[in-house]
Amino acid sequence: MNVLVSDSMKNLSTYIKYEDFLKFEEAAKEYEYYAVRKRARMGDYPLFIRLLFFTGARISEIVGGNQRVFTQCLFPGFKKRKGHCPKWAMVKDDRVCIDAGCKYLNTYVQKKHHGIRVKDIVFNDRIIAVYGKNVKSDELKARTVVIDTDTLELIKQHIERHALKPNDKIINLNENGAKTLINTLRDMVEMPWVSAHKFRHGHAIHCIQRGMDLRTLQQQLGHTDLGTTAIYLQFAVDDRKKSYDKVFGAKPDHVKVQCPSCGFTFRLKKDMGIDLEDRLSSIKTLTKMY
Repeated sequence: MNVLVSDSMKNLSTYIKYEDFLKFEEAAKEYEYYAVRKRARMGDYPLFIRLLFFTGARISEIVGGNQRVFTQCLFPGFKKRKGHCPKWAMVKDDRVCIDAGCKYLNTYVQKKHHGIRVKDIVFNDRIIAVYGKNVKSDELKARTVVIDTDTLELIKQHIERHALKPNDKIINLNENGAKTLINTLRDMVEMPWVSAHKFRHGHAIHCIQRGMDLRTLQQQLGHTDLGTTAIYLQFAVDDRKKSYDKVFGAKPDHVKVQCPSCGFTFRLKKDMGIDLEDRLSSIKTLTKMY
């Protein structure tokens, strides 16, 4: 299957790892104590960084976006990716069609939207409704993202601290302010290559490396084409090695032994150490027994 890859997806050699996220979160907490905030509330900065990494949402989906004009190439076979049409050329930082009368050129205006509001969060289900770009019309495309319990608890505290109402934004930043914040934080942590989209890549790779299936990840990221999500499969190295070893029969790195005293079975490694999971399992079992 041939998958057309957008420019933003071609280079995944740099992305935000969990350790990088922790550095950004700590920098955001430090920065907000001395930053001159025009609109942002106390707690907005670290919560914004956390939402970027733990939801995989786009920056405009979290803080909202202004009205925008989008253009598409509807030439058959290009799947609306204007970069593949020979009539498109780079002008400044954007691609434009050099044939203004082309029948395949489509232009539409995407509405201004608000970002995540209090009423967009379903606390019992740990779900947040976000509104993103829609390549088929000017209407915003709604989808839901799942969030972890720690972030959800921070959101609850944030709402209570600032007495937010249902229509209030969770993060009181606009898109330009959020991008400026990321630029400031990346200088603080000395990671000049970081952009908001690197957090989105980091979220996807973090999920795929920890066993999330491709269809669930597609829903979390809001990809229309499953082939776009499948690009992240290259980072599921452990799963690939397991599948490979099933075919070519790699030698196991442990042997199973049974303790004559307690009767538990452990995986004994080459260095004569006991597998950590087996240790934890035995402790839990003994705790239940006694």
